[in-house]
Amino acid sequence: MSRVVKVAAGVVILAVTVAAAWRGLVAFFTEPERVAHRKIGAAYAAREFQAVGTLPAELKESSGIVVSRTQPGVLWSHNDSGDGPSLYAINQSGRLLATVRIDQAAAIDWEDLASGPCPRRPPSSRCLYIADTGNNSRARRAFTVYVVAEPLLASPGDRGSTPTAESFRFRYPEGSHDSEAIAVHPEGDITIVTKGQSGTIDFYGVDAAAVERAIGSREAIVVDRLGSSGIKPDGRIGRLATGAAISPDGTTLAVRTYNEVFFYAAAKDDHGRRTWRDLQRPCFLGDVEPQGEAIDYLDDETLLLTSESRLISNGRITRVRC
Repeated sequence: MSRVVKVAAGVVILAVTVAAAWRGLVAFFTEPERVAHRKIGAAYAAREFQAVGTLPAELKESSGIVVSRTQPGVLWSHNDSGDGPSLYAINQSGRLLATVRIDQAAAIDWEDLASGPCPRRPPSSRCLYIADTGNNSRARRAFTVYVVAEPLLASPGDRGSTPTAESFRFRYPEGSHDSEAIAVHPEGDITIVTKGQSGTIDFYGVDAAAVERAIGSREAIVVDRLGSSGIKPDGRIGRLATGAAISPDGTTLAVRTYNEVFFYAAAKDDHGRRTWRDLQRPCFLGDVEPQGEAIDYLDDETLLLTSESRLISNGRITRVRC
């Protein structure tokens, strides 16, 4: 073995050792809080929690999930930062159906995925909304949402095509936030949920008309602050918002953390803006998804979740009823 190879191997071993030691240190100091949280959470645990599939190796860090409303049995997902501008079509068991590269899109830090009506097209059209909104360092001030017509999976012998994305940029009305959650209402209004790194988990929104005006514009629109989610962020117990989805009938917003789901009813404020009212019925997921980040509705009562891969296993697809 050459000296270069030995040094490289040593660096890898050291990095893995340091990472493992850090995770162990964090676990040591947070375990009392986690134990207490598990005891409390048992009182509002999901009534059904079933693993239905295993994600393919290509989806090492599944950060968003969409249940296709036009292609039965098809799910769409994407990786967290580090991958290119690609979407992955899978079925509920996790079998990879297609990898679709998106033209006119960059992947700085894709964090969530949602489905909704296409701007400036008939209401029956379906688009995927890709949230490039990650901001762990809090250095970003403007963010991008890519909008692409849902790709049709190629039939046998058809090589398919590379869809082209439209996009709009946005800013927050105050400062900057990290967000890993976006949801699109059946009428086209967008809700963005901040992660909680800055101390609160809040709702921001942009209505469908503003999205249509913003598509293709060089100017970043300012999203509306729609109030607090009421979720008290706590990284020690995994209570940071990592995904969101709106039920197919448009009545309910689900916001997930690493081990809980919170539900909100659709409402309107005095300005006619779509807001969300806390239903006060959280749903505890337990510790089986240590890095769960994605959520969508399979139907109006059932959720699908995905989690990132671990060192010894691929991520999972889980069906949940709360």
